[in-house]
Amino acid sequence: MTRNSLRALLLSSLAVASLSATAALANPAADKCAAGLTPEGKLMHTTVAPHVKPDSDIEKLMRSRLRGLVIGGKLTIKTAEANGQAVGRCLSLLKG
Repeated sequence: MTRNSLRALLLSSLAVASLSATAALANPAADKCAAGLTPEGKLMHTTVAPHVKPDSDIEKLMRSRLRGLVIGGKLTIKTAEANGQAVGRCLSLLKG
């Protein structure tokens, strides 16, 4: 590949990635849903939301992304379980 074609590929990849992130951030239904969460639920949502893609398995994504909060003491397992379904519903709205 030439240098120009690599540059074009990189720029187009960045453009697609930024559009995907913008679409996830500009989702009124997901925003409204997240606004109704508990403070802990909002923490969970903001931790996982940037990683949601159209083909994401929300449950697996939540487990992998929230594990650090539990281990770090910022979230208890009991609180995570209590908020999990509501947060999962809000996150599923981001899938598009």
